[in-house]
Amino acid sequence: MKIIIHRGTHQIGGCVTEIKTDNTRMFIDMGSELDPGDSSSLKIEGVTKGESECDAVLFSHYHGDHIGMIEKINDDIPIYIGKAAKEILEIFNEQTKRYSVNKVARLDTYRQAVPIMIGELKVTPFSVDHSAYDSYMFLIEANGFRILHTGDFRTTGFRGKGVVPMLSKYVGKIDVLITEGTLLTRSNNKMITERDIMASAKELIREHKYVFLLCSSTNIDSLAAFYNATPKGKYFICDQYQKDIFECVKKYSEKYTPLYGFKKALTYGRNLLPKLKDRGFCMVVRATPCFAKKMEQFDRSESIIVYSMWEGYKKNSRMRAFLDGFAFKDIHTSGHADIQTIKDVCRTVSPQVVIPIHCEDPDEFKELDLQADVMVLQDKEMIELDNFIIN
Repeated sequence: MKIIIHRGTHQIGGCVTEIKTDNTRMFIDMGSELDPGDSSSLKIEGVTKGESECDAVLFSHYHGDHIGMIEKINDDIPIYIGKAAKEILEIFNEQTKRYSVNKVARLDTYRQAVPIMIGELKVTPFSVDHSAYDSYMFLIEANGFRILHTGDFRTTGFRGKGVVPMLSKYVGKIDVLITEGTLLTRSNNKMITERDIMASAKELIREHKYVFLLCSSTNIDSLAAFYNATPKGKYFICDQYQKDIFECVKKYSEKYTPLYGFKKALTYGRNLLPKLKDRGFCMVVRATPCFAKKMEQFDRSESIIVYSMWEGYKKNSRMRAFLDGFAFKDIHTSGHADIQTIKDVCRTVSPQVVIPIHCEDPDEFKELDLQADVMVLQDKEMIELDNFIIN
């Protein structure tokens, strides 16, 4: 078996991983780069250009830095994503028109812990905790080798406590761990959890009559934290697009947990305005003129914007203008694994080799005492497992 990280060995986002045998070629993720000023597009022979020589592309989740190059993939190559993730992506795409409808529609789907055969490769998806609902790791097996590709993951969300036990029970010992390391070069302060966010949300909603929540429409855990923190007597308000996403998530989660029920979420309407002014609310908003106009109807002295997004978005002039004049508070947690979580995963699956991706300084993995060989690759460098894995 061979592994090539086409992009992502020394950067966050835009990751593209190829795993192949002599007779099968498969890719995991084909994402856009995070830097909006970088207009370069990765071109891969047999995948994004030329006659197709690829058996499948699997997407771990729907974030743009993992799926953003879906348009570039040749139309005759099979593409896969989780079933709930596909429906969320369809709703998102109807709102944003980011991808072609036909490309999203032709996504096939995989299911939790149900293996699929991609040529000679046996691929088993495992659902994980991330800031995108219905995200997955992949166990890839062929020719006596076992590779675990983590995608993006964490343990600080509502489902986070199940990640390591799942790996222990269903994955076990592997040969190669290809893992994200987003947070290695960032602050190593204790990570707050989504339950911490819920506790903070309860306090804020109690202290402020009008709470405007600025949060990604697909960050379901954080939205659920604020929804469940909204007390009886106050409204939880969103627009129809957000409501459609809630209904999708509810369909897939309601038999497992009431956490993502969103039953009391109401769509904004002028008929509600007197009651909203009287009782107060938590309203999910986006940094658009439409929402700014709605927010003008409420007393700013009794209002607060809760910023629950990546800090980097504040550099955007539109975002700065949207926040201007409001009291606001940052309450956010990462969608990525902290150092201890990476150590716990590595200890659980006991790889011979760890290959870092989705990180700015992969050499920092060598300082973690992972009891495995850390192999720092360069983009497009190919490695053959037969050369260094002892079966």
